[in-house]
Amino acid sequence: MKFLPKIRKALAVLMLGAFLAIFIRFDSFGQFSASMVKMQFLPALLAHPIFWMAILAVIFLTLLTGRTYCSLICPFGLIQDALARISLKSDKGPGLMKSRPLLHFILAGIIIGSALAGFMSLIIMTEPFALSGRIMTNIIQPVASKIFLFTGSLVEGSSWFSRARINPVASEVFYTGLVLLLIFLLIVRKYGRIFCNTVCPTGAMLRIIARFSYLGIDLDQTNCTGCGICEKVCKSGCIDVKNQSVDNSRCVSCFNCLSACKFAAIHYRRKAPLSPAKESFSPERRALLGGVVSAAVAGLIPIKLKGAENSPAILPPGAGNPVDFSSRCIACHLCLTACPSAIIVAKPPEFFKESSIQPNLNFDRGMCEQTCNLCTQVCPTGAIKPVSLEEKKTLKIAEVEYFKDLCVVETDDKDCGACAEHCPTKAVRMVPYRDNLMIPEITPDICIGCGSCEHICPVRPKKAIVVNPVSAQ
Repeated sequence: MKFLPKIRKALAVLMLGAFLAIFIRFDSFGQFSASMVKMQFLPALLAHPIFWMAILAVIFLTLLTGRTYCSLICPFGLIQDALARISLKSDKGPGLMKSRPLLHFILAGIIIGSALAGFMSLIIMTEPFALSGRIMTNIIQPVASKIFLFTGSLVEGSSWFSRARINPVASEVFYTGLVLLLIFLLIVRKYGRIFCNTVCPTGAMLRIIARFSYLGIDLDQTNCTGCGICEKVCKSGCIDVKNQSVDNSRCVSCFNCLSACKFAAIHYRRKAPLSPAKESFSPERRALLGGVVSAAVAGLIPIKLKGAENSPAILPPGAGNPVDFSSRCIACHLCLTACPSAIIVAKPPEFFKESSIQPNLNFDRGMCEQTCNLCTQVCPTGAIKPVSLEEKKTLKIAEVEYFKDLCVVETDDKDCGACAEHCPTKAVRMVPYRDNLMIPEITPDICIGCGSCEHICPVRPKKAIVVNPVSAQ
């Protein structure tokens, strides 16, 4: 069994590297994103039923091997392991920790229930794929890209490094994410995987299933000397040496205990059948009931807390309408990473606004290209629905508005016409004006809202032509 920790660590490094590659250099590794994203449990649950095969696969994996999902597939679990290494605690754990299933299930019930009711703020703050996506997109990607560009300037002919693109990130988003990352560093250092077993909604669902897993960590009472080393290195604090027991519902299959034990007293093998007393698991049953009740109550969250209807943002193509989009988007920011024009941005955080840090379009940086539909291909929850390139040419995501009194033709009596020149649908065209000048004229009905006119308009600070959100795409 000594080989299992090494295999687990090697696989964890590969998986973390794959996630980092997707978020840091989507242009080179984006083709792997679909398979990686579809393995995520809670996003698949919120998505269209076509993705529910991923849920069945994770349930089967958990019934067979325990919570290996939390150790190998969940990107936030991988990030927590990396933070533990950075904190210089190496493989040390928090020691034995009290199990709090009631707290975990109640929190998970509130988070999932409110999400199913369309209020996404809580799940945005706690869903592990969303947390890891924002960390990678808004903190790691800009830093890594700067390193790549610096390296490219040093290595002659290194075109791959020099093509790195830095995602523009709002300072509020960057520093908020950085503070949260530092907080998690401190939490992981002191309490190990407490987030996974106290707050994480995915962890709450998997701990129910893992209780009945076929394989699990088993403590051999014959060989155990009670030295406590396994208890000290357990990331989940689920090994009780005094009572010689392991709570496999909390174990995340890190296998630290296997490599730490010097007396062959820890094994990963078929678990002994639960005794009738344990099968009833009345504390966990009460906790599960509390979670179900919490989910039902959370589903009644007042509509007044939902701000999508009044959102002034222009949404990515395929979002449909603000209500549907905001009730599905977990703000993982994978679409930000995928957008080659870098026009998909994150709004600064707004407390208890479901649209907080969800993506929107900013045409100061470019236009929404008709030949690109990458953001519609990568969304893990279906908040952005697939749109073909042919559909993209006529999909109306916003509508043009022209301010004649700001236009340079009117204010400076000089030709321009940049907006009409760049409009792909001729919703903006030039018509005769005074003194042989031509001035823009708009036809909003045929505008698709690509933002090319707004992006190219030279007027500052307020542009003479802009695109505004539509009630539904």
